[in-house]
Amino acid sequence: MSKRRVRRTITLLSASALSLGIASSGVLISNANASTSTPGVTAKTITIGASVPISGIASSYAPVSAAANAVFKWINKLDGINGRDIKYIRLDDCYGLAAVDASCTAGASTTPLSVNKVLVAQDHVFATVGSLGTQAEESVMNYLKGNGVPQLFVASGSIAWNNPSKYPDLFGYQTSYVMEGKIFARYLRTNDAGQTVGFIGQNDDFGADGYLGLADGGLKIASANNLTYNAADAITGVTSDITADVSTLQTNKVQVVVLDSVPGFTQGILETAHALGYSPKWIISSVGSDPTLVNTVLEDGATSLDYFPATNSNANPWVPWLRKVLEADPTDFPGFKASSVISGNDIYGAGYAVAFAETLRAEGKDVTRAGFVKTLESTTLSTPAIMPLRYTKGNHQGLTGGAITAVLPNGTSAPQYAQPTKTIFTTTDAGDSPLTVVSKPTVQQIPSWLK
Repeated sequence: MSKRRVRRTITLLSASALSLGIASSGVLISNANASTSTPGVTAKTITIGASVPISGIASSYAPVSAAANAVFKWINKLDGINGRDIKYIRLDDCYGLAAVDASCTAGASTTPLSVNKVLVAQDHVFATVGSLGTQAEESVMNYLKGNGVPQLFVASGSIAWNNPSKYPDLFGYQTSYVMEGKIFARYLRTNDAGQTVGFIGQNDDFGADGYLGLADGGLKIASANNLTYNAADAITGVTSDITADVSTLQTNKVQVVVLDSVPGFTQGILETAHALGYSPKWIISSVGSDPTLVNTVLEDGATSLDYFPATNSNANPWVPWLRKVLEADPTDFPGFKASSVISGNDIYGAGYAVAFAETLRAEGKDVTRAGFVKTLESTTLSTPAIMPLRYTKGNHQGLTGGAITAVLPNGTSAPQYAQPTKTIFTTTDAGDSPLTVVSKPTVQQIPSWLK
């Protein structure tokens, strides 16, 4: 378990890939009609929920929960789990930016807390599953804990989710930003020794934790080359931070640049560097490297990290399976067909949906919140990830590593695809923990009941 937290000063909001939101209070909703049995569980259904961005500036992440919902619909068509259908309620929290984001349709007073109060007190969810955002989810941790609601598979790489002694029903999902930074440091020390390295990170937990991981991994970056951009720029449209950061690294003759940036800012940084005639080696966080979102040939040749298979490869059985699942859901994925592009968001959401369903199935017919948590802590899950997803009573982080990847060119401005290498690394968030090298990614078998 990691208790280390590093924060940067934030001027307006805090953001990261799968991690943007404003902590705020919300309206109280009566729970007078709550069930006296396990909330959300009936003889025929189990109701879960998520607070996610569906409209607004972060709506590009809406496919994450949509893909999870498609998986649940697929499972329901296969007779559900132990006789129960899964009902997934996704409510729009606009990434916590409703008060300042004119493109949010959920209402200016919407906050992650107000949304979670609807899910808990009105919809009586069994758990929240796959809610997005570091700051957004931190703002509801105590509320959910106080109401006994498990907070499962938080879509963010913060190390805040790994605190089972204080939050026993809180679980992360993806490889943490700290772990990712440590793996990048190992890669750069091995492959780019002697090169001058710079860093551009988002000025919140995303960038701070990623830089902490680089330092933990033994990578030395001069303070003049450790730069940030303001997360609030996503709302205001200001690009001065990016221009100044890229210009500084170019002036300082930095040869390798590590980016902890969301996809839109990754694209902006790459385009700014190109306009300035600056072409370092790019190392891009998995959070901001998804080629289907960055969508520029300027990303060709960049290095990243992935904990899922390449979405354009049919060699991994989960990819063609997910195509069938999405194609079978014209509501959430209208027009999707066998040749359509699968994004990293799609496979991410499908992964935690499978993890939830597997845990629920392993718990058996008698479902309780305490029983689910105990089962989750003792079950090795088979998901689309390239490594097993395991939790224990003392470790609620989730995935613990990934494979170094390269973004390959295809000669057009169409999306590029990250291709995992044959070697993956695993580690922990502890500063002195070593990296373990695994010879090749593990292809998890699709459980027969999912087919």
